[in-house]
This record gives sequence, C-alpha cells and structure tokens, in this order.
Amino acid sequence: MFSLSEILFPSRCIGCSSLGISICSACRLNWHPHIYKREILVLGSTFPVLSAVQYSPIASRVLLSAKESQIFAADLLISKGLKHSLQYFINHYGSGTLISVPSRKSATRKRGRDFLKEITSSLATEMKLPAAFPLSHRRKVRDQSQLNIEERSQNISGAFEVSTQFAARNSQGNIAPKLIVIDDLITTGATLTEAIRALRTAGFTVLGAVTSCTAKPLR
Repeated sequence: MFSLSEILFPSRCIGCSSLGISICSACRLNWHPHIYKREILVLGSTFPVLSAVQYSPIASRVLLSAKESQIFAADLLISKGLKHSLQYFINHYGSGTLISVPSRKSATRKRGRDFLKEITSSLATEMKLPAAFPLSHRRKVRDQSQLNIEERSQNISGAFEVSTQFAARNSQGNIAPKLIVIDDLITTGATLTEAIRALRTAGFTVLGAVTSCTAKPLR
C-alpha cells in the first residue's frame, strides 16, 4: 500500500526522471563508485586527488539536484561517492581533518545553504573524523562552469583565504593538523589547487583531496 506522500509526491529517478527509486538501475551504471586518481601540482608539490564516479550526464543531474534543487537523495549519492573515495584515501595516504571547498557567497544565498559544507559535516560525523570550514572567498569569482581551463585558473587564482582563527593555531605554536580537501567535482583542478594553496600558505599540512566525481580536463 502506498502512503499519501508517495501518491502526492511519487519518487522519480534523479538521472532519467522515471517513476520509482531515487536512481534507477540503468542510471546507476553511470553512478557506480570506483577509484579514479589524479594529481595536481601546487607550490612545487604534487597532491593526490581521489574520486569515485566518472562525470556523465547522469552525474551532472545528481550534482545539480543537490546544488540547485536540494534533493536529499542526491545529497546521499554524493556523500556515498565521497565516502568511497575517502576510505581509499585514508588507507593509502592517512587520515586528517576534512576541509570543504567553499561555495560562492551569491550561490549560497540563492540556494539557501552551502550544500558541500552540509555533506562534509555529515560525512565527518559518519566516519568519526574532524571537520573544519576555514576557507572563504576573499573576492568575487565567476561561475566556473562556462570557463575554459585558462579562464578557470585566472578566475580562481588567489580567491581563497583561511580564517584568522584557524590560522592562529600555527601562529600560537600548535602543531598543524593534517588536512584533506573535499569537493564535489574535479574538472581542471583549478579550484582544488587554489584551496590547497591557501591552506599551505597559512602553514597547514595538506595530504590531498577527495571528490565525488571526476571529469576529463578541459582544453
């Protein structure tokens, strides 16, 4: 027997919108966690980036459903992808404090939430890891989605800063915690590069980064 909510608001697949579960078996073929490794160069050092899912039209709908439509089932899929990548990362590179990449302030206001911060908080609780959110934008940046590789690098370069309270842990002589940067998607790597640059410049040890999805780099 169906509940009233199921009748009024039937579940649809995030990928293809067909009636049924949140992601159907056909679409799940394009959201099946594996491990994809890339490396990015930041301030002369190489950092591993581990991802779980190859970017595809299905993955695009999942990410947009979480970002723009606040669909909880999409949040769960992204979280599961991140958890898959993070477990592998910890096994091979060590554990650390989770640091999410900040959303643009205009996007956060429009959406009414910082979806990646929420997902990172839940993931940290589930995996019994510390999480912190010291990164913020020091200046306005454009939406990266329509930019090429050079434009993305120029757009995001120098855009992040670390909160003074978080950075004070070093200036007061405390041992810097090891950090793992969290993002939903890596394309060119420009955003993760900037996040790691800001954290390293503030004196923190960054192990690398974890994302839910990975896309082929733009040209």
